Amino acid sequence: MFLIAALSLCLSFSHAFSDTVASSAASDPMATVKGGIGQAIAVFQNHQMPLAERRRTLRTLAENYFDFPMMSRSVLGYHWRSLTDQQRAQFVPLFTGFIEDAYLSKLQDYTVRKVQQELQTARISYIREQLDGDYAQVFTTVTLSDRAKPIDVNYYLARTNGAWKVYDLSIESISIIANFRNQFNRVINNAGYDTLLADLRAKQRRLQQDLDNPQPQTSS
Repeated sequence: MFLIAALSLCLSFSHAFSDTVASSAASDPMATVKGGIGQAIAVFQNHQMPLAERRRTLRTLAENYFDFPMMSRSVLGYHWRSLTDQQRAQFVPLFTGFIEDAYLSKLQDYTVRKVQQELQTARISYIREQLDGDYAQVFTTVTLSDRAKPIDVNYYLARTNGAWKVYDLSIESISIIANFRNQFNRVINNAGYDTLLADLRAKQRRLQQDLDNPQPQTSS
């Protein structure tokens, strides 16, 4: 995933989004989520935009709406405390690039067309927001024509330097960051932090190959 990555993340699971989003500023959590989703949907609704440009635009949106440094700290859990400043500075861009490439690589010409079709009937409902100081949760549902029940998609935000940014989201109560944290924790505990870095770099190289060689298929 939406917030770019949010949209890309959710597209990976539910394949589509739609909404009647009004333009909004990042003055509160709900407005931030609505604004990010509205911008991402506009990118998909532009049928003339080439795939490479679409990916670049979504990547920029992700960097504007997601707090990747906070996501990087959270995804490592207690292991973050044992890292040196240099290791932390190294991990944040590596994890950021991995997350962006992992979901943007799923956007091929045929998947974009599928999203564009589903956007015609899908709908996002903004249920409510819950504030707790500099943290907030925005509750939404996504209704798709091929699913009997709406999908719960919730966004977790933190306010940094006056701006609200997403640091996690859950789809049907499954946290994206917690899912990665469990995977990373197993690798670090079993093989060490350096092995995690090597694994992420190897995966990112494979993802970059996918990004550099778009698939022309017309079906998944």
